[in-house]
Amino acid sequence: MMSLHHSGRETSLRLMYLAAAISGWGLCSSALAAGLELPPDVYGTYAPGGDCAKQPRIIVNKAGIHLDTVAGRRGPLPTMVSYTFVGGARYNGIQVWALVKHGGKNRWGDDNTPLILTFNAGEKRGALTAERENPGKERPVALDGPLTSVAQTVRFRLCPTGSR
Repeated sequence: MMSLHHSGRETSLRLMYLAAAISGWGLCSSALAAGLELPPDVYGTYAPGGDCAKQPRIIVNKAGIHLDTVAGRRGPLPTMVSYTFVGGARYNGIQVWALVKHGGKNRWGDDNTPLILTFNAGEKRGALTAERENPGKERPVALDGPLTSVAQTVRFRLCPTGSR
């Protein structure tokens, strides 16, 4: 009887350790999700039609996302990166989203993200779209000159390697 009771305690302790490990992993993974970076395969310079002689240009590198427009330069942009923005946990395509933080906080206290950059847009490598989040909806956030220029252009392509 004693060994059965001892075995029960041992099992309980193992379950407690397992629960603590799972809980710790969950906290760790959510912290990592908050600091996602753009993957190196989207690095490069994007321009209308992939022609880097044209503006606006979006330059993406390890330092972040930078804009080069007629209205001025800006960067690195404060962003929130997502690998599953559309489709949730079941999404397994190649698109990557960078939600540009701009214009303060929304009514829930989160950063406004009025511009969404979609890398590999439409599941096509090298395609990039810039879209307003919820255009015309509740309290639209005004964009500055460089962000407005990018939002008005909408579609970009990765420039050939020699023109970066």
